[in-house]
Amino acid sequence: MTNTVGVRGPRGSYAKTRERRRAIAEAALEIVLEKGHRSLITAEVAQRAGLSEPGVLYHFPTKDDLLLAALRLSDEHEWSTMPLGESVRRAPARAAESLSRINVVRLHTAMFGESSDPAHPAHEYFKERWRAGDERMVQSIERLQAVGVVDRAIAPYRASRWIHTAWEGLQLQWLAEQDFDIAVELQSLIERILGVSMAEIDRATERSD
Repeated sequence: MTNTVGVRGPRGSYAKTRERRRAIAEAALEIVLEKGHRSLITAEVAQRAGLSEPGVLYHFPTKDDLLLAALRLSDEHEWSTMPLGESVRRAPARAAESLSRINVVRLHTAMFGESSDPAHPAHEYFKERWRAGDERMVQSIERLQAVGVVDRAIAPYRASRWIHTAWEGLQLQWLAEQDFDIAVELQSLIERILGVSMAEIDRATERSD
């Protein structure tokens, strides 16, 4: 009996820690969505999460740590609804939809710039994010190549890098001057990079589902 209790204790503690971290991240993301990342303060995060301020700081010692938790949770929400193999097809719509969460986009852009410093908490996050995004995009491109829609001579990783770089650049430009349709522009770039129309991509994806 003693051994069983000893095993369950740490597991129960780990589950509680995970729940608290999740509650804090959700509270931080709520504040970012409602007010923007510059308005985030630890006391309000604690109040919304149902914890004390020292309790929040125990799990996330700095404001950057809290904002990074909010970004990670936002990514989790977005990617959990993305079927495997559809990154190319859905990219323009996702780019437009993300702008409806403009405060998260602003946070993403601000932290992306700061993450160039290897010591910044977001440095590894953005490396992981690019890697995960490329893996999904490459899988989508390879799927289109397998059904004969995209030329096999196109290098999937290179095409993925171009698409994501274009996406980031368009998003940054849109934040500065909102005078164009980001979905239209990104679709045009994807079509040029892959040498195929989005209509053909749609038809091929639907046939292979």
